[in-house]
Amino acid sequence: MHSNGVPAPNPNPGDVYLVFDSETETHQSHKRKANPFHPLNYVVMRGWKKQGDTRASMEYFKGKTKDNYLRIPDDVTVLVGHNIKFDLLYEMCNDNPDLKAFYKRGGRVWCTQYGYYLVNAQSQRSQMAAMDNIIEEYGGRKKIDGIKALWEAGYLTSQIDPALLEDYLIGTEDEGRNSGDIGNTELIYLGQIKEAEDLNMTAAIKARMDGLCATTEMEFNGVKIDTARAKADLILRTAEFNEAEAGLQEYIKHIPDEVGFSWGSNVHISCLLYGGTIRYQKQTTYLDEATGQLARLKATARWPLFGGEPVDVSKCVPETLDGVETGYLYCPGPESRKQDTYLSGKKKGDGKFKNVDVPGELKVKYQDFFYELPGYTKPDSDWKGKLTDGMGKPVYGTGSDIIAILANRDVPFLKLMGKWQALSKEIGTYYVRYDTKKKMYVGMLTCVQKEDHIVHHSLNHTSTVTTRLSANNPNMQNIPTGQKSDVKAVFISRFENGVMGELDYSQLEVVVQGLLSGDVNLIRDLNLKIDFHCKRVSLKNSVSYEFALFHCKNEDAPDYAKWNAERRNCKSFSFERAYGAGANSISEKNGIPLDDVKEMIEAEEKEYPGVVKFNADVEKEVNATSEPFRDADRGWRVYRRGTWQSPTGTLYSWRSWDAPAFMRSKGITDTFSPPELKNYPVQGTGGEIVQMILGFLWRWFVKNDNFNGRALLVNTVHDCVWADMQPDIVDTVIPGMKKIMQAVPQLLKHLFNIDCPVPFPVDAEVGPNMLSLKHYSH
Repeated sequence: MHSNGVPAPNPNPGDVYLVFDSETETHQSHKRKANPFHPLNYVVMRGWKKQGDTRASMEYFKGKTKDNYLRIPDDVTVLVGHNIKFDLLYEMCNDNPDLKAFYKRGGRVWCTQYGYYLVNAQSQRSQMAAMDNIIEEYGGRKKIDGIKALWEAGYLTSQIDPALLEDYLIGTEDEGRNSGDIGNTELIYLGQIKEAEDLNMTAAIKARMDGLCATTEMEFNGVKIDTARAKADLILRTAEFNEAEAGLQEYIKHIPDEVGFSWGSNVHISCLLYGGTIRYQKQTTYLDEATGQLARLKATARWPLFGGEPVDVSKCVPETLDGVETGYLYCPGPESRKQDTYLSGKKKGDGKFKNVDVPGELKVKYQDFFYELPGYTKPDSDWKGKLTDGMGKPVYGTGSDIIAILANRDVPFLKLMGKWQALSKEIGTYYVRYDTKKKMYVGMLTCVQKEDHIVHHSLNHTSTVTTRLSANNPNMQNIPTGQKSDVKAVFISRFENGVMGELDYSQLEVVVQGLLSGDVNLIRDLNLKIDFHCKRVSLKNSVSYEFALFHCKNEDAPDYAKWNAERRNCKSFSFERAYGAGANSISEKNGIPLDDVKEMIEAEEKEYPGVVKFNADVEKEVNATSEPFRDADRGWRVYRRGTWQSPTGTLYSWRSWDAPAFMRSKGITDTFSPPELKNYPVQGTGGEIVQMILGFLWRWFVKNDNFNGRALLVNTVHDCVWADMQPDIVDTVIPGMKKIMQAVPQLLKHLFNIDCPVPFPVDAEVGPNMLSLKHYSH
């Protein structure tokens, strides 16, 4: 709809769109603002506009009712909203029958927040973009700020004047009720449809929007938590954490207590690891600038008078007569004097005193002090962060990934610190602890509903540079593996004797490399189902693949321990290479000699030259498309941004960084990061494929009404999908999901006319919880 009230042209012939948005009650719980699962929250006002309407419509509700749901006309094919997941969850919590019918007949959604993120190549400014931050780009106006101010002041939506809310939602009467959230969303949608067409991204975005529906379904279903097991495990993890922390204290006994060393401070750990100066504060005396003497508080003292002059009471002694104190003072000296007394009046005979200004207690204030630490090892220049130590020198990274690299150096407390960090993260993410900085409890158990022990996690589509999902409250994208933690045991089925299922793509990064690069040898190996870790052992050691496979995996083979260790090294190498790591990083992190790593890289590049060419082509395109920009965070220095477009149409962007010293000596000031150039296409395309497949899985579940409520999609973790099922439906659901997930070649051909030369194998496991999964075969 144009701002003049004339119906907008149909952006997609055959489609009919309905823009909608909801202003809801704003009670917060379980780490969600305006939580749709909160019993007191409901849609207070809903606005909508169907394609062809000249004005937006709205409805106001004075309370929560079951029929308070969005009506969706039968001819509508697309629902449009900004951050539409929020509004869809409210409709799902209200059991909207129109929404179910809409999905059943093939209805789609378009989220303008997600669309903006994709057409802008996942740049920082496009992530989680608020409508007000982008509407002017599409010819609209920012909404009035009064409503936001009322929310920030603590008003519930139901306490706001409905007339103000109406203006906010659908625009004022002067604007023809064709602005506000509804009008702005329509403008953005129409603009994005054109942008997507111009960028050849329409098919990819539509498929991703179905993936968004899938993750919305997963959030709505949530995951059941075994709270009894979680509480018992928390006691054990906390004891382990305290033991690790006590052990760490042994390594800082030489640091004075007043320094306040904290294992939770990146600055402190950086100084301890690499050397540096900790700045701390303590109260101490100081000089008065006016007097040059130590500053003191003001004070008065009651001094006795002698001859009309006050004398320091400390220089006086009690007068005695025959060994008995008379009650007077006298000032001893060459001319001993007796204290002046009153000669008349009520105080006759009493000693005279006068209040005199005297030096008070020494003043103290917090002042900076510095404690220098020598360090144990030298940091890599790539680890330099934005923070500085007490003397203004750089602070270097101390995260778990860097600690893993340092594990092979002779630093005495690293193993214990790695354990401490892992436990701290695990407890604070999947259990519960009190965060002293945030002054609140954090962790998954704070998000679990008491009534049904379900956690409705948040899966975010617009927060990464690669289009992969992120997650929070809790982070269900980074759950520790069973080798590192038992936390997966708390994720259980909600059904009686129910079954959890996990379907996982095998070696997805390598498969995607084969798809993108078209390397003949890699494609051959993928189709032959080669064990790539054994293949790398064969390349590194100049032995046949058959020899490596036998000796690495057969415990009865000669020198099995030696060859199995070789495979483990190559497995670590494979993982790091898939994400673009360089030789030095791989060597440091995995303890593999640098020369061995270089030999492995050389052998791999010789075996798979198509991958090398693909990486070079990406780098060439990024440089060719790069344009300068000024970075406010780096002194407004000039850097560059470049892009590369994948075969599906998805656009990726990179920013350049300061060039290393050897390049600066040649006059090159900035360069794109080689690991990022290699990583984004592989990680991004893998994530895109999973999200598209999620959409197809979701459609299958919708078609079957979640198998009459007996099976639910509940989570996705990068390369895998979780399902929660009643036991009698497992043999229908798992094979069906596996078939859909393996149909990536058909999907790519259908949506993008891409001939996919590689298979996408999927492993399936089932069990009573996510830790006790066993291989599924049927």
